[in-house]
Amino acid sequence: MKNNASILNKKQSFLQQIFMSPMVLCILMMILLPAVTTECSDAKYKILALQHQVFGSYTAAYKGFLKGLDDSDIRGMVSVENYNAEKNMAILEGKIKDIKEKNSFDLLFTMGTQSTKKASDIIQNIPIVFTVVGSPVNSGIISNWKSSGSNVTGIATPNQVLKGITQIYELSKFTKIGITYLKGSPSHEAVLSQIKAMCKKNGIKFIYDGFSLTKGNGDSLSNDEIRFNLKKSLDTVLPQVDAMYVQASGTYEKNFYLFRNAFKKHQTPSFGDPIYIKKGIIVGIGVNDYAFGQQAAEYAVKILKGTPPSALPMDTGTKFSILVNLEAAQMVQLDPLLLMPIMNSADAIYQKITE
Repeated sequence: MKNNASILNKKQSFLQQIFMSPMVLCILMMILLPAVTTECSDAKYKILALQHQVFGSYTAAYKGFLKGLDDSDIRGMVSVENYNAEKNMAILEGKIKDIKEKNSFDLLFTMGTQSTKKASDIIQNIPIVFTVVGSPVNSGIISNWKSSGSNVTGIATPNQVLKGITQIYELSKFTKIGITYLKGSPSHEAVLSQIKAMCKKNGIKFIYDGFSLTKGNGDSLSNDEIRFNLKKSLDTVLPQVDAMYVQASGTYEKNFYLFRNAFKKHQTPSFGDPIYIKKGIIVGIGVNDYAFGQQAAEYAVKILKGTPPSALPMDTGTKFSILVNLEAAQMVQLDPLLLMPIMNSADAIYQKITE
């Protein structure tokens, strides 16, 4: 019995040595999670995915990016790390400076305006591919959609929000539209000016109200202060409009229950970025972040193989989604028949508010 136990222990020890070895672990990671972060010493390319906060659009884009790499011909040759600064801009800037100094990554994949702007301002020695940037021109990231003339490129759609609002207008013919926006946000303020022009052209009444996320001295507002300002802004706009558009924002996503409560209180139909479709907007219309992440991966592969970022145009994001939530419509007593033209064009129809 003792001999059998000794033999068994030796076999277990031998198997542990094999399967816990770094090389075997790397191979297993490549097989089971081929596009997820690995520390394989034999990875040919190293990519850092960079974001300044947790946000549904970034999550979708990152998943799409990993899938795009997994579907490419460099599958298993790439190590991808993800860094989230958790809204701390000082930490984000420090991380980017450290990346520049160490120069240990072959490419940066940036998600959102904040991380992309910081990275492009500081780093010129590493290629950068971005997505989920509402207005890269207005943000000062690029000046020419066809070529940045630098180490930066990405996947975006010029005037993407305006295109979505125009589609909804053509289907529903609203006469008064409202938004609340974040003052100081390049993408939100770009959308504001675009909607103003669109409403003026079509004779639509446009009601808007904005607030900042910071105090006069630059300090961030508390969560309670942000929620107070958001609720006040919604109660200012919603009584005056027959449709409300909700822009993409991590702050809005985190506090979407305030939007939902206000829509119900004022019985106002809503539409906006698709990330809110499960949270309580009636129509989600906008870019498909997952698909944009996949396209960003295609650009990353081309760059890693030698194509200069400046040779890749940035206005190539074309995949739009139209989603409908029937419970959200019922919440504001909107006649489902009025949604039929939109539902006929929808990619998916949701029955419930689930988040």
